[in-house]
This record gives sequence, C-alpha cells and structure tokens, in this order.
Amino acid sequence: MAGKIDLAFPGDVNSHEQFMYFRLLEQYKFKRNEPENVDCYCTIALPLPTNLGTAYASTYSNESLGMVGNMTSGEAPAIAEALKAGLDSNWKGGVDQLKSISARMAPGGGKELLKKLATYHAEAAATAGAAWLASGFLGGAAALPIGVGVNQAIKGVKAGLGVARNPYLAAVFEGVNFKSHQFSFQLTPKNAAESDTIRSIISAFRNASLPSDATITGFYDYPAQVQAEFADPSYLFDIKTSVITAFDINYHGKGAYYHDVNGNKAPVEVSININLLETAVRLANDEKNKVGAVTRRTKGDKAKDIATLAGGLNDGADVVGPGTLAGL
Repeated sequence: MAGKIDLAFPGDVNSHEQFMYFRLLEQYKFKRNEPENVDCYCTIALPLPTNLGTAYASTYSNESLGMVGNMTSGEAPAIAEALKAGLDSNWKGGVDQLKSISARMAPGGGKELLKKLATYHAEAAATAGAAWLASGFLGGAAALPIGVGVNQAIKGVKAGLGVARNPYLAAVFEGVNFKSHQFSFQLTPKNAAESDTIRSIISAFRNASLPSDATITGFYDYPAQVQAEFADPSYLFDIKTSVITAFDINYHGKGAYYHDVNGNKAPVEVSININLLETAVRLANDEKNKVGAVTRRTKGDKAKDIATLAGGLNDGADVVGPGTLAGL
C-alpha cells in the first residue's frame, strides 16, 4: 500500500465518545519527543480496551553510607557550594568553606574524628593489618587464616557486648525505567469490509514491530516508532513515543468459527495484544502545563514564586489549570 493509510475499526469508531489511535512513524529518531505528522505513514483507530490502566515506578537501592558517608550527607549542600566556589575560581572561598564543614563534622578535632573512624572500622582494619603482618613474618600462606581468625575474634567481641556496627543505611535513588503499556482488543467484524480492515491492522502492527534491511550490508533498520494517543486524554494518561515490544494475535477469540468472505474464511473474532515501551524517560514536570496537574516546583519555578502568585498555595506543590485553585 502506498501513501498514508488510515485504518479504523469499527468503521464508525470516530463517532464514539472515546477511542484511541496509533500513529506508525516512518523514520526511527533517537530521543524523539513529538512525532512529525509528515513522518506518519499509517494511523490506526480502535475502541478503548475493556481494561485500561497505567503504573509508575522508580528504582531505589539500600546503600550503606558508613560513618563518613553519613557525616558528609548532612553537609551535602554546603560541600556542593564549596566545590562550586572552587570551580568558579574562588579557591580561597571554597577552601574556607571546606574548613568550616570539617569543623562541624569533627567538633572535637581531627584526632577525635580519627578515633571514631578507627573504632567504626576496627573489624576491617584489624583483619587487614593482621593479614599484612602475618604475610610479612610468616609468609603469604599464613595471611589468610590469621586474617580470618582476627575477623572472627572481633565478631565474637561484638556479639558478647551486644553491639553491632550501624551501617547508616540510605534509600538511594537509582533512576526510572522506560515505562511500558499493554493494550488488549477484541475485534468482532460485522461484515466483509471489517474483516479486511482487521487483516490490514494486524499486518500494520506486525510489520511495525519488526526490523527491516538497512542500506548498510549486515545491519538492520530499527522497527517503527509508535505514538499512541486517546481521542480525549483530559482525564486519562499520556503515552510517550514508543516501540512495540510484543504483538500477539488470537484468531480464535470465540472458538474456531469463521465467516465466509467472498469464498475465503475469516475468523468471527480476533483478539490482539500490543505491548509498548516508551523511548523517553518520564520526569515529574512532564505534566507541568496539563490542566489539573499537581507538580513539585523545580528550582526555576521557585524563582518565579508560582505558589504566591496562585494565591497562597502551600510551598511544595503547584496546581496548574483554570478553576483548580478556587477551592483551596
């Protein structure tokens, strides 16, 4: 088929109160934000799936900061400011700030801090020291058992005292994975034309999910990117530019029953499942300009003092959109 193709099932889906459509994009573009209309080679319109949901997740890890990490975490803004001063060629100011930070971290002086660190890391230090001495006096073969013995002895002392070293755990943000979506549709044709449309829809999704031969020998061109949207997304969610990671078809949605279409057999119902993976990372301020959105203010927003202009909204959140502030 040449040129832009519009496929709609059922044929009157555009008259439904709500539906969704998929735009298949000709060229794969890295970090594509918005598809260009000229790049869309096929648009597929379908009724909303029976089940429609979404989910958001962030990845955190349990990290042991240790004593030093715990100390520096409390001084993080000041350390960042000192380093910034140094990078801005204000070396003396940066050094003076670091000295002030050190004084706050070790009010008893450097010796007192070293005592705390020696106690905190006694187990590791004693194990390594004993192994080093053993390797020097008794040879390398004795280093491991002596080091293990010292380690076990220190563990026994801690158990006897009923104390354990504080790991100073912190929930460390790792990142956000690309968001995925799953959509399922039951397509029941009422006539031959709709059976033909279903066949073309399956072909379009199938081919969009697969690579093609590249002009460079031995390489593939990426599969097509997809922009899925709702006819009216006002009270639903948005879907960023995606790729198809799975496309499943069940030709016997209602069993092995077929219509006769011009002498050919067409299934009475076809079920399709489409899995999409977004190709752009989501951020908290993606919905900043969406009506009704509640977002945390960024550093740039705080400079504008949006909350004050909005009429006394508490510092920490903004509600964007006409009429949404009236009841606060």
